[in-house]
Amino acid sequence: MVKNIERDVTFIIDITYKGREYLDEIYTPEGILKQPIEGWVDPLGGLYPVDFDGNGVYELLGYQSIAGRYHADSLGYVQSVLKWNGRKFYLMDQYVAVFGGSPQ
Repeated sequence: MVKNIERDVTFIIDITYKGREYLDEIYTPEGILKQPIEGWVDPLGGLYPVDFDGNGVYELLGYQSIAGRYHADSLGYVQSVLKWNGRKFYLMDQYVAVFGGSPQ
């Protein structure tokens, strides 16, 4: 789960694509967490100019990595679109992009 406190939005991440072996490491056969796990979202790792609406004015697309049990346990990215209002940047849109597995 990733929360944006400012906008009161919660993104739920489905980790079943990680596979049975991964899930068995953290859940009991009854589906209960073996121990509490808290992942995190890294600080801004990339910022790219993109003209999303094609009007010649570039917005900024920021990327932040989402980690699970440890940093190499990458779950996806928070993607934030920042728009300039003449005085400051504000959060226009935000998405969570999750790695997908092969279709079942």
